[in-house]
Amino acid sequence: MNRIKNLIWIIPIVILMIGAAYTGYRLAFRNLIFPNVSISGIDVGGMDKITALRLVDKYFSTNPNMVILRINDKEISNLNEIHVERDFNWAVEQAYMVGRNGNVLTQASEQLKTMSSLRNILVPISYDENDLAGFVDQLAVDNNTKPVWPKLVLDNGQAKALPGNDGLEINEDQLKNKIVDKWSYPDKQLIDIPRDVVSTAVNVQLVQQAVTSFNKWGGRGLTLKQGDFETVLSQGDMLALFGLTKDIVDKNQFGNLMARIQQLVETEPKDAVLLFENGKVTNFKPEVIGKVIDVPQFNDKLGKTLLAADNNVLEIPVIVSYPKIKTGDINNLGIKELIGEGKSSFSHSIPGRVFNVNLASSRINSTIIAPGEEFSFNKTVGDISKDSGYQQAYIISGGKTVLGDGGGVCQVSTTVFRAALDAGLPITERKAHAYRVGYYEQDSKPGIDATVFNPTADLKFVNDTGNSILVQTTVDTTNLKMKVDFYGTKDGRISSISEPKISNQAPPLPTLYVDDPTLPVGQLKQTDFSAWGANVSFNYKVTKGADTVFEKTFYSNYQPWQAIYMRGTKV
Repeated sequence: MNRIKNLIWIIPIVILMIGAAYTGYRLAFRNLIFPNVSISGIDVGGMDKITALRLVDKYFSTNPNMVILRINDKEISNLNEIHVERDFNWAVEQAYMVGRNGNVLTQASEQLKTMSSLRNILVPISYDENDLAGFVDQLAVDNNTKPVWPKLVLDNGQAKALPGNDGLEINEDQLKNKIVDKWSYPDKQLIDIPRDVVSTAVNVQLVQQAVTSFNKWGGRGLTLKQGDFETVLSQGDMLALFGLTKDIVDKNQFGNLMARIQQLVETEPKDAVLLFENGKVTNFKPEVIGKVIDVPQFNDKLGKTLLAADNNVLEIPVIVSYPKIKTGDINNLGIKELIGEGKSSFSHSIPGRVFNVNLASSRINSTIIAPGEEFSFNKTVGDISKDSGYQQAYIISGGKTVLGDGGGVCQVSTTVFRAALDAGLPITERKAHAYRVGYYEQDSKPGIDATVFNPTADLKFVNDTGNSILVQTTVDTTNLKMKVDFYGTKDGRISSISEPKISNQAPPLPTLYVDDPTLPVGQLKQTDFSAWGANVSFNYKVTKGADTVFEKTFYSNYQPWQAIYMRGTKV
């Protein structure tokens, strides 16, 4: 009983003594930082805020921060080129608030913790994240050891796998965190650059299926297609694409393939533009449907195709996006879609001819052919002479090829003729050239040409579609190609032309040499070029559903042509 009475008295006394000690402790550090508190490793316990600030500032001034990176026993110190700012005031304020946050119990708990363990406050820093990221990226470029990935190779016509070599890569995120942490301390700070092993260990199952699948291809290539784009993957391309470590398709080689085809396949959606001024189109651009490669689906389909080895054509999957404004939404003329196109090449043309092709094309570009109107090439192009801007180039005149104003205009009329045929329009006037001109057979069979010479030869056709037709021309003066597009409204007609029939071929006439006293002796200058003569015909048919709208046969009677050289006689 006496013991219990003694305890009743002792416990309150102990509590009072602890309370008095705690109160004394708090009073002793009323305006001071509690013990065992440091700022970036600098002990500031028992100091007031001003003294702590002076100490920290002095310590960083006399022992400036220098982060040293170490890799392969090599030290790198130029990290200090990145500007870093430190907020000592904030750090001192946070150190002072240790043991002073929250309610009384929370404060007491935190104060007790600082008595038994050190509490370190890091000096906050600010820096340019792009500068640090750029530094670390360059460090990785300079010091990473690239892996040598396992690959398939051909051995006596059969695929086999070669092992790779592991690589070493700097762990950039981990390194950046370490650097930022060390920037908060004074003095020299050493960091061993963290690196990860890039394993190139093969997956036995992937290797086996890759070897088996490639051998099943038997030397065939894989064609990738999307719209007008087409490319063929060679045996070497396909060998590299088989994944041997983690994925069916090698990630790096797939990235290389994407870089090779992406810009050729993908397009951004573009709104249609159609502007009129004084009854003529001043600006026309049809809408462009956007598309981007569906990368995950492409990767999946490519992997399946490579493994199956039963289909040598792969349609590249795309995600389509449509423009807000379509051609048909911005006019009431019925100009809303491509209804016909003509193409031609004119390689080896002299500069004057190239100039004239471009000029004549510009004269018919943006022409609108009204419903029921007969288009006349000569009327639309206008005067063809030096006075209207044309240069001299070779033309056919008087049974000879001579230099004359506007040589090359027939390149344009021929291309318009092909566009009219493709659109299925009735041709009311067309005349073939006197002889077979090589320009018109660079990308076409013989007989699909149209010469013009005002007023004796014109190209004419009728717009019987019921809607206006817009003529658009494009000339590529670098690759020497041109295109003529007809825009209007499709009415279901389909045009076709047969394979040209060539008969009564006759060899070129003997080469003719003509003395020219204006040229030095021994010099030859070719003024005409040889060509075989022939009769050529092709059938032109336009149908709509099961009905034939019209049929017509075009005939071309080409004379045999002789090469002519001017032979110098001037002494």
